[in-house]
Amino acid sequence: MKKKVSIRFFALVGPRRGTQTETYETEAETARQLLHEIQAGGLIPLTTHIVKAAVNDQFVDWDAPIREGDQITLLPPFSGG
Repeated sequence: MKKKVSIRFFALVGPRRGTQTETYETEAETARQLLHEIQAGGLIPLTTHIVKAAVNDQFVDWDAPIREGDQITLLPPFSGG
């Protein structure tokens, strides 16, 4: 069953995606499945090994469930000082 979630993209991911936030319709059940679904579009060449996920502003394991209306944040590695 499809659900709508809000996705926030940080660092290099936002410019590659062309937006910092978007409403996204998905059938993914977990954060991992959602990332893989987005990666299939070819605009986010990052993996679960280097990206962190947060659901509703809480860091989660990649197998955490996602639900209708959740806000998912994808955080690639940051650098700077």
